[in-house]
Amino acid sequence: MQQPHKNYNKITALYCRLSRDDEQYGDSSSIQTQKILLENYAKQHALPNQKFYVDDGYSGTSFNRPDFINLKTDIENGLVSTVIVKDLSRFGRDYLQVGMFTEHYFPDNDIRFIAVEDNVDSDKGGNEFAPFRNIMNEWYARDVSKKVRAGFKIKSSQGLFTAPTAPFGYIKDPSNKHKLIIDQQAAMVVKQMFELSASGLSIHAIAKHLKQNKIQTPREIEYSKTGKFAKSVVPFPYHWADRSIHTMLQNRVYIGHMVNQKTTTKSYKNRKTVYKDKSEWIEVKNTHEAIVSEQLFDLVQKEISIKRRDWNKSNFVNLFAGKVFCFDCGKPLNLCVERYSCSRYRRFGKQACSAHGISYKRVYDTVLGLIKDDLTAIALDTNYFVSRLNKSIGDNSDSKKQALSKSIAKAEKRILEIDSIIRKLYEDNVLGKITDDRFVCLSQDYEKEQAELKDQLITAKKELSALNEKTDNADKFLAVITRYKDLTDLSQNIILELVDKIVVHESKTVGTDTDNTSGATGKVKKSQLVKTQKIEIYYNFVGNLNQNTADTKQADNTITPDISFTPTLYISQPA
Repeated sequence: MQQPHKNYNKITALYCRLSRDDEQYGDSSSIQTQKILLENYAKQHALPNQKFYVDDGYSGTSFNRPDFINLKTDIENGLVSTVIVKDLSRFGRDYLQVGMFTEHYFPDNDIRFIAVEDNVDSDKGGNEFAPFRNIMNEWYARDVSKKVRAGFKIKSSQGLFTAPTAPFGYIKDPSNKHKLIIDQQAAMVVKQMFELSASGLSIHAIAKHLKQNKIQTPREIEYSKTGKFAKSVVPFPYHWADRSIHTMLQNRVYIGHMVNQKTTTKSYKNRKTVYKDKSEWIEVKNTHEAIVSEQLFDLVQKEISIKRRDWNKSNFVNLFAGKVFCFDCGKPLNLCVERYSCSRYRRFGKQACSAHGISYKRVYDTVLGLIKDDLTAIALDTNYFVSRLNKSIGDNSDSKKQALSKSIAKAEKRILEIDSIIRKLYEDNVLGKITDDRFVCLSQDYEKEQAELKDQLITAKKELSALNEKTDNADKFLAVITRYKDLTDLSQNIILELVDKIVVHESKTVGTDTDNTSGATGKVKKSQLVKTQKIEIYYNFVGNLNQNTADTKQADNTITPDISFTPTLYISQPA
């Protein structure tokens, strides 16, 4: 029996909800339908003081909705007497939470709850079917969640853009929201950021540069277009966060590749973002126009992975940060006051390694000389240089490729033949032409042979792929180094493009001539001693081009590399 409500001044809450991702402005038509239905019901049943609470664009699996929270606040303040919804699914799709509200929360707060289309009215007694409706509503939410996830995965594998907003530098194609097109004005900023990073500028310095030049942040631009993010960005329209710049510089979308499925949620109930492992990402290449080249992008990845130290007093920048290593222990050489020394030696002393000390200037001059000499060698005899380059990455690579290709084709053909043989043996066994024992014996032999062939095939394909990669790397190296034919100074960009690492040996003190001894003692005079130190340069793509160079001796402080091929250099000075 319906109980009379004593306080007619309390609110009759008309609650509306709809899950809509793309709805941005005003109420959707479905919300309007819910409003009309609830308002008519309240008038027909003489329920006073109607007030709408609307959550448009919020999932029913979560109760963390703005207007629902406002409704709870009004209930707990004693302002509400009745809550009306279109049906239980509009109230929520988590059957445990819905049950908690309808069975405990509302009765405890003396709230009458009505779900119009489900014929639920707490003043008319319990509805035994309501819990089943709640379970069905949750099953529906779970099923929709699975279908949505599967749909996103399919779209991701097709290289379609699936995020709600385009990354800075792009906009969604007006005719296809799953395709990106370049926003020319923003793209200029993105390209500038990559170029500044490749030139050696730190991420913090890039942020400072953008702020000084009054480049608006993505949020400020979005606010100026749509009015979003007003509270958080209006005071700081040019304040770029270092983390945002770092994320942008790592985003492969800027080289024309679409990378999706980076994140997920714990479940359809728990919307907390979970970052996936990179192996689970889905990348589809060349899905849209690139803003920066892949070469520039790769340079920037190397740059931002290096921790760089600036010497503030002289504005000194270490061009070789993360590039110089100890020959004996393999550890990095640390730079202190423009002089390198082995980090293992500095930490553990001479029992762990020796100093391998060398000045920054000497490394700079050596690397510059090596690169210039290789450029000279290319200019003097390009064909000879290329032949030496090919020799350094593997003799007879063409003949090896041909041999591997033949062995791969032969193995693949034999594997198919064995499949046919085994199939024929099976048919003969079924027809009674060969016994079961004979079939087992023969098939085992063929299966063993096939398994061995498959292993050989995998190995051969890997070797062929490695040879092809080496050949490609040689071409890439020549394309890069020849761009700097008029080289006079080194820059961060040149080092990142050309040099993989620089290996420093310990210095040695030797005599210039064993016949020049002092008297009967046979000791070499101090003025006749020289200090030599070997430096090896490992280029990107091709490594050390001359690993078998023997030690040389010099009586002066000059550099005398092999003009035809000089990735290894020896520096001498008076001892």
